[in-house]
Amino acid sequence: MHKFTLKFFFLLLFIGFSFSCQKKEKELTWALTPSGEKISFPIDDQTPNISEGLQYFKGEKEYLFNVIWNLNSLQIYDFETGLKIKDLRFDNEGPNGVGPIFGFHVHSLDSIFLFNPPFTSTINLVNSDGEIQQRIDYQIPDEGGSAFVHNSYMISPPVIDGNLLAVNHRFGANIRLITGEELSSKAMGYQIDLTTGKTNFFNHFFPSDYLHTGQKVIDYSRAQGKDKIVYSLLGDHRLFHSSSYDTPIQFIDAKSTYLDDILPSFNADSSPEEFTRYSRASSRYGSILYDSYRNVYYRFGFPTIPIESDEQLNALRTNPGPFVVMVFDDELNLLTESLFEAGTYLPDNSFVGEKGLYLSLNHPDNPENEEDQLKFELITLEEN
Repeated sequence: MHKFTLKFFFLLLFIGFSFSCQKKEKELTWALTPSGEKISFPIDDQTPNISEGLQYFKGEKEYLFNVIWNLNSLQIYDFETGLKIKDLRFDNEGPNGVGPIFGFHVHSLDSIFLFNPPFTSTINLVNSDGEIQQRIDYQIPDEGGSAFVHNSYMISPPVIDGNLLAVNHRFGANIRLITGEELSSKAMGYQIDLTTGKTNFFNHFFPSDYLHTGQKVIDYSRAQGKDKIVYSLLGDHRLFHSSSYDTPIQFIDAKSTYLDDILPSFNADSSPEEFTRYSRASSRYGSILYDSYRNVYYRFGFPTIPIESDEQLNALRTNPGPFVVMVFDDELNLLTESLFEAGTYLPDNSFVGEKGLYLSLNHPDNPENEEDQLKFELITLEEN
């Protein structure tokens, strides 16, 4: 009996120790913090220090691409030295014209996709010397819109799979009047056959209850991870995900503790001032970015800002307020979230590099902001 009791005691002790280890493992926390490591890219007087679109690309070397709309230009910077190595200027019209550049995607240095503003249906494929390799005329699908590729707002990088190019789109809709039922019939994007130009909608649709509390902006961001396609909608706490473009989406709760429990909406008869307050100063979500180096997702969110005057509201157009960055693992478990106060970073000028997340330091209120520099700080994800 004594031996049995002793063995039972050690068994309980072992089980307790095992559970203790598992509990400690689950309690491990992560932190997303400014590293103090900063990089700068000198710019000329024609280049705004608030970018209209960025992309980090790593080949044999690391590069940063920067688009300038009014110059129809795509700049290429050496990431290590910070120096501009190329400034690709494209004709708008004519035999070498690519139309106005709105968005871009660097698949490789020999395959750079240039996208025009909405309501167009041509994509130009160029190389890093600015030479046109291919013009792709695609069919805008019925009930759909043209490809929507923007490199600073609701970032949704195109995804290439063989001969198919996956893109978001902006379909025709009056956001003041559209119903939840109508919205739930809208696909969130489509794949373009790069040879034939034919398009095929994703089997991903807006949630039927997205508008259950009122009208909302229907913008969204998409990120493709190792085995998931993930969506962040502007007016929804949930994250939506699928394993393929043919498989229906599922959702998980993913609320930020810094945003309102019930995300704001507007009315069909809201005044311009009320709509501006809703779109600039109310709780909402922004881009979701995939970090392939750490296999995590960064989701941006914007807490509600108390507004006391029209001047304060209008200032938010160029001087954004505080924002949140949430970090999710590959199973979309929340690892951490951090609030960044206003006045230091520009959340829309962000990108993922090999070392981590980079945020622009060119906020107009930041004392480190310089007109002749694109400046960024590395934000690192570390286990505590």
